[in-house]
Amino acid sequence: WMENVATIAASRLCHAHPTLKAIEMFHFRGPSQVGDRLLLRAIVNNAFKDSMEVGVCVEAYGQEGEISRRHVNSAFMTFVVLDDKNRPCILPRIKPEAGDGERRLKEAIARKKIRLDRKYVISCKQSEVPLSVPWDPSNQVYLSYNNVSALKMLMSKTNWVLAAEISKVQLYTLEEDPFLSFRIDLTVAIHVKQAFLLLSDLSRRHEWDHHYRKCEQLQKVDEDDAIYHVISMTRSAEDKLQDFVILASQRKPCDTGDPYVIAFRSVTLATHPENPEYARGETLCAGFCIWKQDDQQTKVSYYNQFTSGFVSYLTTNIAGLSSDFYTTFQACEKFLEKNKDDVAIHMKNL
Repeated sequence: WMENVATIAASRLCHAHPTLKAIEMFHFRGPSQVGDRLLLRAIVNNAFKDSMEVGVCVEAYGQEGEISRRHVNSAFMTFVVLDDKNRPCILPRIKPEAGDGERRLKEAIARKKIRLDRKYVISCKQSEVPLSVPWDPSNQVYLSYNNVSALKMLMSKTNWVLAAEISKVQLYTLEEDPFLSFRIDLTVAIHVKQAFLLLSDLSRRHEWDHHYRKCEQLQKVDEDDAIYHVISMTRSAEDKLQDFVILASQRKPCDTGDPYVIAFRSVTLATHPENPEYARGETLCAGFCIWKQDDQQTKVSYYNQFTSGFVSYLTTNIAGLSSDFYTTFQACEKFLEKNKDDVAIHMKNL
C-alpha cells in the first residue's frame, strides 16, 4: 500500500506511470493493532533530472474521529519514468511551498548526496595496486600511446548519462566496474587549434581551474609529451595538499572528424619521489577531447576516470548542493576566449 500511494503521488507530477527504482530509510516506528484504521500519505519531496523522491508516512488510529494518531511506518521512495526505449525521461521541476516544502526539498537533496556517496564509494574502491606507472625513457613510446588510447576508449563509450546541466555546461557520468567516470561538455567561441594550444599547456591551468594551485613542467619528453608536477588545492584525510606527477600526451587529429586529444595519467619519476609535505595522489585517465564545430565554434569535452578521492566533488554537483563544475568550466571558457590571440601565431605549426 505504501508503494501504491507513492506511485499515485509521483504520477500526478509526471502525468505518466512511474517505475519504482529504490526504497530508502524504511522505518518501522511502532505496531498497528487489529481493528486500527491506517492513514497513508505521500508527497513528492523533490524532482531531479530524471528521478524523483517521494516521502510516505503511515499513521494508525483506533476509532473514527480519534484525534491522536500513531506514526507507524515511513519511507522514501525513488521513482523514474521510462520511455519506449527503457530510458529515463526528463522530469518537470517542482516549486516548493514556503516553509515545510522548502525544508523537504533541501532534505531530499542531502539524502540524494548520501545515496550517491555510498554508491560511488563502493564502485570506486581503490585497488591495492598503484595506479601510477614508472616512467623510463625506454618505455616512453608505450606509455604515451597507452595514455592517449585510454582517453580515446573512454571517449568512445556510448552509455554516458546526463547528470546535471547549467547554462549549456553539461555533466555526464559513466559507471563501469570498477571505475566511475565523468565528462563535462561545453562549446566555446574559439578556433579549435587555439583551444588545443591553450589547454595543452598544463602550466596555465591554474589560471582557470581553482583546483590547481601550481603546475611545474619537470621534463619535456618530445613535441607531444611532457611530465608535470601538479600541486592541487584538494586536501587528503591527513589534511595535506595533494600533489601529482602527470604525463601529458597530446595528439592532432588523424582524420576528418577526429578530435584533438590531450591525455593525462599519473607516472612515478625517480627524480621526484613523494614529498612528506604533500599527499601523493594518482590519476588513472583524464584529459580533453576537442572538436571543430565550425571556424569559430569548438566543442570541448573533459573526461576523468577517477578514484574515490573525487566522489564528494561529483556527488555534491549531481545532487545540486554545488555548481562547481559549471563555475570551473565557465572560467575555462572565459580563459580560452580571453587568451586566444596569444596563441594565434603558433597555429600555423598545427
